[in-house]
Amino acid sequence: MTRKPLLLEKWDFIVLLGESGGGKGTLVQNIKRYWLPDLWSASMGEIFRRKAMEDPSIREMTEKGILVEDEKTCGIFREFALANTPGLIDGFPRNRAQAIDLIRFAKENNWRILVVDINCRIEKIIERLLARKRADDNLNIVYKRHTAHKELHPAVMEEIRTRPDLFDIISLDGNTHNEIVFTSFLHSVLRLVDMLYFYDMTDIETTFAVHDDETTINPAINRWVCGFLKSIQKKLNEK
Repeated sequence: MTRKPLLLEKWDFIVLLGESGGGKGTLVQNIKRYWLPDLWSASMGEIFRRKAMEDPSIREMTEKGILVEDEKTCGIFREFALANTPGLIDGFPRNRAQAIDLIRFAKENNWRILVVDINCRIEKIIERLLARKRADDNLNIVYKRHTAHKELHPAVMEEIRTRPDLFDIISLDGNTHNEIVFTSFLHSVLRLVDMLYFYDMTDIETTFAVHDDETTINPAINRWVCGFLKSIQKKLNEK
C-alpha cells in the first residue's frame, strides 16, 4: 500500500479519546466533512462490534460493557494503524497498559501522533446516548463505562503527557454544539502548525461565506480554516 503524506507534514496518526456519547463520532464526521474527506478512520467500538459477530468472547464483553483484554485491543489497533496511515482511531487507548503500548508503538515506528481528548458531563452523555437508541446504551452499561473512564483515563493522559516527543495533545469541551467543538479543534490545530506556513499566505485557496440556512458563524469559520489547512497540505504534497 502506498503511504499517504503526513498530515501537515507533522502527524502520522490521530487518536481520539473520550467517553461514548461525548462527541467523538460527530467530531470525526466534521473532520472528514470539512477537512480530510479521504482520511481512514474507525472506532474501536465499531471494530469490536464487527468482531463480536465472529468471536463469542468479544460479543459477551461488548454486551456487558466490559473492556476487551489489552493484548487483543492493542493488536487490533496496531493492525489498523499500520494499514491506514495517516488515519484516525476513536477509543484507543483506554487504560495505562494500552497507553504504554501506544508509546512503544509510536517509538518503534518513529511516529508523531495527535491526541484529541474530549471531556463531557455525564448528564449530556446520557442525553445523547438515550437519543440514539442503541442496544448497548442502557443506563446500567452507560454508568459502568462512565465509571471505568473516570478511573482509567487520568492514567492514560498521564502516560501520554510524559512523551511530548511523540504526541501533541488537544483537549476539547464536548458539552457544546458540535460546530463549536470543531471550531475549538481547528484553532488548536492551527496553534500546532509550523509557523513557517504562515509567512507566505498570498495564494491561500479559501473563502469565508455564511450560508443562508446557517444561524451561527461557526460553520463559516470551520470552512475557512479548513480551506487554509487544505491549501497547506496541497503545497506540502506537491513538494
